[in-house]
Parts: sequence; C-alpha cells; structure tokens
Amino acid sequence: METIKKLVLFYLRILSKGQIGKINPLIIGVGGSSGKSSTSYLLSIILGVKYKIKQSSGKNSETGIPLSILSISPKNYSFVDWLRIIILAFLKILFDWEKYDIYIAEMGIDGPREPKNMSYLLKIIKPKIGVLTNISLEHSQYFDPLVKENVLDKREEELLSLTAEQESKILTSLPENGTAVFNLDDLETIKYLSRIGAKTVSVSLKDKSSDFFAKKIEAGINSFKFTFSHNGKDYGIKINQPLPDHYAYSILFAISASLEAGVSEEEAIKALETNFSLPAGRLSVFEGIKGSLIIDSSYNNATLIPLLGILDMLKKIGSQKRKIAVLGDMRELGTVSPKLHEKVAEKIIETCDFAVLIGPLMQKFVAPILIKNKFAFYEFPNFTESKEKIRELIEPGDLILVKSSQNTLYLERVVEMLLKNLKDSDRLCRRGEFWDKKRQETL
Repeated sequence: METIKKLVLFYLRILSKGQIGKINPLIIGVGGSSGKSSTSYLLSIILGVKYKIKQSSGKNSETGIPLSILSISPKNYSFVDWLRIIILAFLKILFDWEKYDIYIAEMGIDGPREPKNMSYLLKIIKPKIGVLTNISLEHSQYFDPLVKENVLDKREEELLSLTAEQESKILTSLPENGTAVFNLDDLETIKYLSRIGAKTVSVSLKDKSSDFFAKKIEAGINSFKFTFSHNGKDYGIKINQPLPDHYAYSILFAISASLEAGVSEEEAIKALETNFSLPAGRLSVFEGIKGSLIIDSSYNNATLIPLLGILDMLKKIGSQKRKIAVLGDMRELGTVSPKLHEKVAEKIIETCDFAVLIGPLMQKFVAPILIKNKFAFYEFPNFTESKEKIRELIEPGDLILVKSSQNTLYLERVVEMLLKNLKDSDRLCRRGEFWDKKRQETL
C-alpha cells in the first residue's frame, strides 16, 4: 500500500509540474505556521482586480497542491474516487489549456520528512515570490521523534528550530530575481535572513525600520482599521468587520507581495476595502439566537498565537457584552501540548466571562487551571455532549467565539445550532456530502 501511495504522489507531482509548465504563471507561495489561508485569500482579492488568478484555496499539501493545479476536486477519497482522479489528471494534462497569470499556492507542512515537508512541496512548484507568515509550534507531534532533549523548555526550542528549518525553505529556495516577504517580528524567521538570495521585504507591527510598518491599530465590533507606512508615506485601511490585531500582518503580507506583482498600494487598499471577505469558518460573523453575535473561527486548526490574538480581540470589541469562548482542543502538538493549553487557560481568564471547553485536551490541561482560578466554565469530551448546555447558557446580547482544531471536533456544528437565520448555514465551512458523513461519524 505504501508503494502505491508513493507512485500516486509521484504521478500527480509530475503531471502537475507539466500542467503549470504549460501555463507558466507567476507563482506566489505562502507558508508559515498560521495565517497562510488568510494571506493567500487576500492576495487573490487584490491581484484578481488586475490579473487572472488561480488559487490553491486551502489545498496546501502534497496531494492538495497538485490537485489544485490540475483543477481536480476529490469527492470522497474512496478507492473509486482515486481511480477517477488518476484518469482525470492524465486528461487534464492533455486537454486543459486554460490560461491564468498568477498561481497563489498555500504551502503547509505537517512534518519534517517527505512528502509532508516543505522540501517536497518545492519539488512540485517553484515560487518566484515567497511569503513566510510566522513560525510557531504546529503539528509538533510529527517533529517530536527527532528531538533529543528531555527538558520541556529545551524540547520546545528544538521543536521550533526543526519547524523553522522546513518553513524557511520557502524563502531560502527563491531565485535571485525573486522576492522574499517575511515577518520581521518573528524571531525564528530572522535567523534565516542571511540564507536568502532573493530580494527581501519586511513586515512588522513593532519595528519602524521595516519596509511595511503597521501602527494605530483599532478594532471595533463592526470594523478593523490601521495605518501603515511604506517608503516614507503613510496609508490608511479600513475593513468593515472585527479582526484581531495580528490580522494586520496578513493584510500587509498581501499588499507587499502584490506590489511585487505590479499592483500599487492604492490599488491594493481599494481592492481590500471594496471586496474584503474571508473563507468560511475563518472569523466569519453571524447573528445568533437571542440577539447574540457569533464569531466563527471553526475551520482553522487552533494554534496558540492566533488563538491568543482572537481572545484578545474578543475582550477588546466586547467590552459591553458577556463574552463566551467555545474552544476545542489544539491538536498535533505532541509533548508541548500541556504547556500551550495552559497558556490558553491563562488567556481565557484574562479575556472572557465564560468558557465552554470541548475535547479531552481542553479537559485535561485547561479545565484544572480554570477551576483553580474559580472561573465559570463547562467542559465536555465532544460536541454531542455539549450542545444542549450551550443552547441553555446563551443570554441576550452575548458575544460568542467558536474555535478549535477540526479533527473529529467539527465545531461548525456549534455555530450552526446557534444561528438566528438557518439559511446562513450555507456560509459555514466543510459543506457537502463528504463532510456531512464525517460529522455524522463523530456524533
């Protein structure tokens, strides 16, 4: 079976390379531990005003990127479905000649070894513009076997180093005539700057010396705005929905990479202010039952830095409301999972009025800290056992955040059951027969 998998991967890689070679678009690769999907999506909004765009749209893996290039969507990942994909891939290389100017590829790593690492993804595509959002602990359990240290803090340091070694390749592999867009505030990223042969463009929320510097960030319940400086000039941007402060990074990554593709600052800002939207389950805002407001972040894997940022946003925009966080486990973190979940517990106490914890990791590592601090919360092993209590606890005017890793939890079901208008369920993440079946399996 393993040999067959390798053959299928090789087959898809060769055909997708051939397909993108036929089209020869400008390739923009977006990597990092968090913010990849948002940055890629914002890039498509900006560049789509001026160019014909193809985007990987969340397909960021060793199979996802080739299938994206070949414009093939799996149905149910069954044996028959894979046979269909194999046949269709060959037909695509022969008959699909649809042209586009730019291919935006989200490039996600799940481990240190091929085909789960950045080295393998770079065998499929060779970006000319690379964006590295940040480097933090995500999918750390797959790096754990390579770590030699037994002391937790030193393990965390080594895990970060191993992750950075792979993530940084999206910048260090760029050609000399390419452009590397990076986060100047990320301590792991800047360790690799000397290895980048391409032009570099820095983004920061802290360092005024960066090429793009964000300042005066203001977040409200209906808007997010900030000023940024570039080449000695200040620019303002306003988005009509609540966003966490760290979202300024994604916006600046997208603007700075777009400039390298021939779009001006003014054009980029206008495109975002006019057409801004987010993929389903990534900070979507819905009206809920009893006059509540729901912030739906149920698609993304829950990783520490974005989760802490969203909790800070909840506190900032919900000063006059009761703030409820419905949070599921952060998965695939390995030996550092206890420590990172404990940091979430501390942030919950600081920012929220009530919490609902779903999943064994939340129960094991977060609940004890909330108990110790006499913080109000409920805990449940899964969605099924939580749903009745969640419905009961909602009060008029509540501000509700829903966020978790997706595997087995599927907390979009929490959002769905709290919607004021059931028609909004079409705008939730993971729609379709395949995901309906997955959700049914975890009831």
